[in-house]
Amino acid sequence: MKMEDCIRKVIDSFPRKVLHWDTDIRNPVVGRLGSRWDEAGGYEAFAAALNNLVEENVLSPVKSSGLNGLSPPLALRYRKLFLNDGDYSAVKEEILSAYSSNMDLSSFLRSPKEYDKYRDILMAIDHFLIEVKNNPPAVWDTINERSFALTGHEKFLSSHKGNQLLKRIKISLQDLCCVPAPEPFFFWATALPLLPGEKAFCLVVENKDIFHSLKYLLGAGILKTTPEIHLLIYGEGKKILNSWSFIYECLPEAAGYRFFYFGDLDPEGVGICADLISVVKGEVDTMHGQLSVPAGKRCVPVVEVQPAEPLYNLLLATGKSRPMDSDQTRITWQRMKPFFDLCSPTLLDRIAPLWDSNRVIPQEALTTSMLAAKGCVELCLP
Repeated sequence: MKMEDCIRKVIDSFPRKVLHWDTDIRNPVVGRLGSRWDEAGGYEAFAAALNNLVEENVLSPVKSSGLNGLSPPLALRYRKLFLNDGDYSAVKEEILSAYSSNMDLSSFLRSPKEYDKYRDILMAIDHFLIEVKNNPPAVWDTINERSFALTGHEKFLSSHKGNQLLKRIKISLQDLCCVPAPEPFFFWATALPLLPGEKAFCLVVENKDIFHSLKYLLGAGILKTTPEIHLLIYGEGKKILNSWSFIYECLPEAAGYRFFYFGDLDPEGVGICADLISVVKGEVDTMHGQLSVPAGKRCVPVVEVQPAEPLYNLLLATGKSRPMDSDQTRITWQRMKPFFDLCSPTLLDRIAPLWDSNRVIPQEALTTSMLAAKGCVELCLP
């Protein structure tokens, strides 16, 4: 067999588009020719045949890969410029024979053209799954740490493309022994003890000033809430939508969590609370099928979010408001509906005229001195 013919057979049978000159081309060629390697001209004939295939547009050198340092020099990597007649038999053979884990690769058998793009990642995941099946780790890594180890990019697994790949191969974060590292939120813990098996109560406020006011009043014993809270959380506007699951790390032993939310009385503030209600419910439901709490927990504690309606009533009772200084018509009723679904109809009746007149009430209307005068505030209706 001529050197070039042998190289062509190796290239045609190789499942990936990019080949290393030595491990993916020369070594298989040497294996096929055996003792005839030297008779066929050895390395010089091999290099000449490879360069001829480049001239025939069968291969293209990957210039950025560098040279192999031999004479005559060859590129370290080459890219195939075609697949013979759409023949993916070698790809399918590798998919069927090279993997031993419980990954579902059926979609790649149906669409083998897409396999090459994910081959290295799939190989790495397969190796990891086999390894942990026999030796599960005592400590789980974060998603980004596992992602870097398996894919070479720390954010791939948490990206949309990464999520789609995991769904495609039916592998969960639990299978990969990793947990999310939620964006931390700023909080203040009260002195209220959390008893075993007890639900934790948390008050989430949208803005910084009300956080500092409540922290001071509660810490000094000037104000009490009903029910009493374990944590006061600064939501930082929309940031809480991405950071709420940090609660699992703040109070990991709680049997469940109830967030009372208090924000500005404008469509944007109500929309944030409504989004939080929807996001928490959707993600907690997902967690029951894909572990997203620290390793060792057998179930995901329930997180409930409800508007702190009595505080909104106090805000309305101040009688103060200001003109709406930005266009908030993009915030639809459908988006705000989860908020009002959990409130009494009278709250909407009181808010509607305010918004109809293009006015809003920021949290700052309910001042530190007003709250101090109350002495005790309820967080939910009886």
